[in-house]
Amino acid sequence: MASQTTITLYHGTDWESALDILNFGLDVENLQRLQSDRATQLGPGWYVTESPDIAWYFASIAPGLTDDGYTVIEMTLAQTDLQSLLARGLAVRRQITNVAFAGEQYWFSPDTFAFLNDQAIFRPYTQKM
Repeated sequence: MASQTTITLYHGTDWESALDILNFGLDVENLQRLQSDRATQLGPGWYVTESPDIAWYFASIAPGLTDDGYTVIEMTLAQTDLQSLLARGLAVRRQITNVAFAGEQYWFSPDTFAFLNDQAIFRPYTQKM
């Protein structure tokens, strides 16, 4: 749960990728493999949203999707860390384009992965769709 000092963001993905992130953290090589032949709105990186419903939508079209299905994971981060990454251009907050709904996303550069793995808390999202 987010407080005034933290923010909880949501990422939709396939089960295998979710387990990998939860067990080992964000991995640049996995990202490159999954996004290499897929167009992304802001370039290769970690995409999250403040809305679990939007994350569920993107989980359903995850690039690594297998027969095992998809899920959503949470990332909780200090607001000050997020603001610092945004100010330095290592994270970007933008409207999502090319979808039939309104929503915003955050993009994190692969250069932030070691920092996020150290500072953020990754958890399974436990609410049902």
